[in-house]
Amino acid sequence: MKQKKKRILVLFLCLGLLLTGCGGSGNFRVGTGDKGGTYYKYAEQMSGILTKEFKFELKTTAGSEANLRLLQKGFLDLAVVQSDTLVQAEKKEGDFAGNDFANGTHYGAVAGLYTEALQIVVRKDTNIEIPADLRGRSISIGEKESGIRNNANEILRMLGITDQDYTKEELSISDSVKAMKEGRIDAFFCMAGAPTAAVAELAKDTEIRILSLDEEYVRVLSNLYPYYRECTIPAGTYTGQTEDIRTVGVRAVLVASTRLGKEEVRKLTEQVLTHSGELNQSIVTDGELTPPAAADLVLTGFHPGAAAYLKDQGLDVTVEQSDGGKVVFGGQDDEGGEK
Repeated sequence: MKQKKKRILVLFLCLGLLLTGCGGSGNFRVGTGDKGGTYYKYAEQMSGILTKEFKFELKTTAGSEANLRLLQKGFLDLAVVQSDTLVQAEKKEGDFAGNDFANGTHYGAVAGLYTEALQIVVRKDTNIEIPADLRGRSISIGEKESGIRNNANEILRMLGITDQDYTKEELSISDSVKAMKEGRIDAFFCMAGAPTAAVAELAKDTEIRILSLDEEYVRVLSNLYPYYRECTIPAGTYTGQTEDIRTVGVRAVLVASTRLGKEEVRKLTEQVLTHSGELNQSIVTDGELTPPAAADLVLTGFHPGAAAYLKDQGLDVTVEQSDGGKVVFGGQDDEGGEK
């Protein structure tokens, strides 16, 4: 009798593990970044709009790099990550070089959500008119383990501005805003969907300017780093902004642990795309997502559940497997796909 009870208990435990592996819980821990950024706002909206299907527990973090590390260590189920950070992690470049980052839980993309616009925010009273004027200034380049630090370093390197040419601060978006209000910094870098909540609040009571990149800067950056794409922040996006701002952007990508079940993530992908108009309604660079837009500039493998949904829409994407391997799902017009 005892043996029979043990077998039943083991059966139930195995069934529980099977259900966990195949999804169905609908409860996600989401890495969001700083509360002043767009990741947090987007996750808040997702939590409200998709509440009938899923429950989201929002976790504030330092940003993209931290999100990937926490996801891989099993502390998160979902995270929003810059597309360029995903490339660096896969190639083991930048802050991912020379460490054991690859030894952990694997992850795959769900969808590219929207374009994150590079915003170089300066105080108007500093008379910083163009990016080259940043030399000799006090600049926040972003918090450690945030994706923006890499962007700031790439921009400054392109301008020929070295670490010795300016006073470096490494602050979150919220702390950068506070420091600018107090006059402790002249400028800060922000890579986020526009309008960015913290920047919008700053613009209401502090006179700021967001620098435009000229055509040559955009061309050089796009040639050096293919994950950048030119984008525009329309006039009127922020208080006091009277002209369009030409800049570059990367994609904000929703990423899921491959420990999440295929059907669960498939349903999540469908819901994110179905409600993308509502989710992106306050982001000036993007509107409703189509399947091709959801895969645009996503240069990493997709979660099998997301890939299955996109396949049903006729889209071929590379799939990330739980063991880190990759395979291509064929679309409706494909004859089987490439292994």
